[in-house]
Amino acid sequence: MVDQRIGHQGQVKDLRSFLREYEDAHPALVARITREVSARWEASAIAVKAEKDLKEAPVLVLDRLRTADGRISPFPSVLDLFASRHRCAFALGSGYHRLAHDMSERRSYRIKPVVIGRAEAPVKEVVKTGGSVDLGELPAIVHAAWDPGPYVSAGFLTTYDPDTHIDNCALQRGWLYNEREIRICVERYSHNHWNIRKWEERGESARVAFWVGHHPAVYLGAEARLGYPESHWEAAGGLVGEPLRLAPSETLGEDFFVPADAEFVIEGIVARGQVKPEGPFGEYTRYFGGQRLSPYLEVTCISHRRDAHWLSIIPGYGDEGYGLGALRREGYVLDVVKRVVPQVTNVYRPMSCPHHIYVQIRKTQDWQPRSVIMAVLSMPEAIKHVFVFDEDVNIFDEQEVLWAIGTRSDWSKDLIVVPDLFATSLDPTTTGRGLGTRAGIDCTKPAPPALYEQRSFIPPSVMEQIKLEDFFPDSSKVPRR
Repeated sequence: MVDQRIGHQGQVKDLRSFLREYEDAHPALVARITREVSARWEASAIAVKAEKDLKEAPVLVLDRLRTADGRISPFPSVLDLFASRHRCAFALGSGYHRLAHDMSERRSYRIKPVVIGRAEAPVKEVVKTGGSVDLGELPAIVHAAWDPGPYVSAGFLTTYDPDTHIDNCALQRGWLYNEREIRICVERYSHNHWNIRKWEERGESARVAFWVGHHPAVYLGAEARLGYPESHWEAAGGLVGEPLRLAPSETLGEDFFVPADAEFVIEGIVARGQVKPEGPFGEYTRYFGGQRLSPYLEVTCISHRRDAHWLSIIPGYGDEGYGLGALRREGYVLDVVKRVVPQVTNVYRPMSCPHHIYVQIRKTQDWQPRSVIMAVLSMPEAIKHVFVFDEDVNIFDEQEVLWAIGTRSDWSKDLIVVPDLFATSLDPTTTGRGLGTRAGIDCTKPAPPALYEQRSFIPPSVMEQIKLEDFFPDSSKVPRR
């Protein structure tokens, strides 16, 4: 699985290298908050208001976070890292409208990781085991009103398949219940659930770890939808364009590797067959995921950098709407639908709803939109509604999208509804069996040579020559889209 050799030379891509590079390029978009902030709702309120009230939400670095149990955490907390599509494009060396294409192309790349020694791994600069383990000092936040306590929200839960020893990583929530226990939500269709179940079937407890904080591109690569079993270490390296550096764990064995350049690693054991109540939690759907009986992690070690930064995401807002959730789905969907209909030109998962996907197509035949819809509805993704548009519709503009739905679709023939398909249990409309109704709408004009009403427009030459500042002297003070 890994190359047992020392890692590459030069600048390592990690969270702090990204923050330095991004702040140099966009100094106004990294906001360092030195005032004391409470981890109980205040931090998430600041992040959400920044997204709603500012033209572009900056990365927030909170230097003085008062934890849920009343202490000032020794670690800064980072929020809204992914809450800007422009910032995600910067992290990938891509463009705003090119992100789906680049995610689709790079998701097929694989670069094997390299293993370095513990002494060389930045995440091993501080190692705490036994009685020195204290989850309470971490600046984990209480995200939403009904959350029972602070959560790991931007941590990749990592397991290994006992049959192949291939790694699996997934962003899965973890409630920091006390100093040494994390109750984890592992959906039954997730690969981590399958790995934990395999260990239980062997009569063994599962070794697991959370890693928190890394370069945004590493996060996007590790979040990729893969087959089972398939390495997220290799997928992350492929997206970043260089091998991911790994190091052996402290308490889980020499064959359990963790990212050497993460900010934090939390190691532990999931006891065989043991469950405890977990949740509710304000999820990406902007509803509360209900309380359930879930496995829990008995923490055996916390390792971190000396100046470690803790990363959190606010589910249901920009971190997922613009970044992690959106880009993973866009790359996956574009890769699949272009195989079915090569005339697809772009894909966008809008911020307005996490279960929607917009597909843009250079339509040449009337069957193509329906084939796109059926391909998307067949995916094992939490996509509930798919909309197909012509090339002249800007799928990144909600006004354009709604106009096209209203003027280019006849729901008596353009609406496809399919019940009892895969659906996430976090969607309140689904059944207890993980099934739900999914649908698609063909919002395209008839294929050539059929005629359709001409869309009105202003001559492009006139639009190009008009400069608002020539007519409104104060227009430069008005925020632009």
